[in-house]
Amino acid sequence: MKISIITTVNHNIGDDFVREGIVYLLNKHYKSKKLSFVNIHKHSPITSRDGFEKVRSNRIGAIIDRFLPLAITSDKILKSDLVVQSGAPVYWSHDGGPHCSENEWYTPLIRRRYSKLSAHVPLLNLAAGSCQKYHSDGSDFLYTKDIEYVKEFESITSVTTLRDSLSKKILNNIGLDAPVIPCSSIFAKDNLNITQNNSDYVALNFMKNGAHFTFGQKIDSVKWWKTFKEFYEHIKNKENCVFVCHNNKEVEEAKKIDSNAQIFISNNYIDYVKFYSKAKFGIMNRVHGAFMIASFGRPSFVIGNDSRAVMAEEIGLKHGFVADMTIEGLVNEYEYLKEGADNFVERFQEIKEKAFNDYMKALGEI
Repeated sequence: MKISIITTVNHNIGDDFVREGIVYLLNKHYKSKKLSFVNIHKHSPITSRDGFEKVRSNRIGAIIDRFLPLAITSDKILKSDLVVQSGAPVYWSHDGGPHCSENEWYTPLIRRRYSKLSAHVPLLNLAAGSCQKYHSDGSDFLYTKDIEYVKEFESITSVTTLRDSLSKKILNNIGLDAPVIPCSSIFAKDNLNITQNNSDYVALNFMKNGAHFTFGQKIDSVKWWKTFKEFYEHIKNKENCVFVCHNNKEVEEAKKIDSNAQIFISNNYIDYVKFYSKAKFGIMNRVHGAFMIASFGRPSFVIGNDSRAVMAEEIGLKHGFVADMTIEGLVNEYEYLKEGADNFVERFQEIKEKAFNDYMKALGEI
C-alpha cells in the first residue's frame, strides 16, 4: 500500500516528529498490510515528481511544475493508495494576511494531482492545527477565501483530526466539525523505538519573540530576552541546563544569553528525539520540543505567542503568552515542573492511551 505524506523534508524538526507519529498510527491501523511511505516537501510541491526531490526553491519549482505535463514524469501523489496531510497549521487567517488559502501546496498537490485519482483513494488531514493570535477565540477567522478553502478541503477528506481546540471552534463556526486528538508527535518515539533514558538535564529553548511570527501583537523582544536571561541566571547553578536549538538562529540567541552555555543542535531529527528522552523537563518556546519531552513522561512549560502554544493543553501542559512572562512567573513554573507537575507522568499516560484509541477510531472511518 503506497502512502504519500504531504509534510516538510529537512526543514522543520517538529514536522518530522508529527510525521513519525502518523506513520506509527497508520502502521497500527493497517497492521495486516505492508505499507510504503514517501514524503513530499510541501514548500516545494514539485518534489511530488520522482527525480525532483532536490528542488528546494518553489519559485523555480512552481514554474517547472506548472508547464511540465504530469504525464511526462512519475508522480508520488498519482501513484498513491492513500494521501496524508501531515500535521502543521492548516487554519490561519489574519487581517491583511497571511491566509491559509494562499498556501503553496494545496493547488498543485490536491487540486491538480489528487483530484485526478479514483474516489477510492482516501485523503487524510491528520493532526491539523491552527495558527492564530495567542488569545484568539476563532471569531477572527473571517476571510472569505480562507473559509471557502477550508470547506473545499473538508469536502474531499475522508478523515480529519485536529490537534487543538481552537481548530474545532474555527470549523464549528463555519458549520463543520472534527475530533480534537493530541498531536501525533507524541507517538514519534514509538515509531523510532527510542526508549526513555535517565533524566540528565533541563531543556531550555529560546526564540526571540516566543515564536516565528508576531501577527501584529505587542511583543517586546528585548523584555522577553531580559526575562529569560534572568531566569536562566537564577537556575543555571541549580540545574544542568542545556539550550536545545532547532536551527542556527536559536544558537545565536542562546549564545547572547550565555556565550558559554551548553547547546544542543543537530541536522538529524532523530538526534533530537534521543536528546529529549534524557530531559528532566523543559522550559520551551518550541511547542513540539515540549511534546517530545512529554512523550517520555516528563513535563514542560510552553511559552508562545500564537495558538500553537495553546495546544499544550491537550496533553496536560501549562502554557503562557510571551508578553506576560515575568521572572517570578517563570520561577514558579520551574518549581512546579521540578515537583512533578501534578504527577504528570501518570496523567500523560492516560492522555496518550486515549489519544491512541481516538486515532484508531478516526482511522476506522476510512
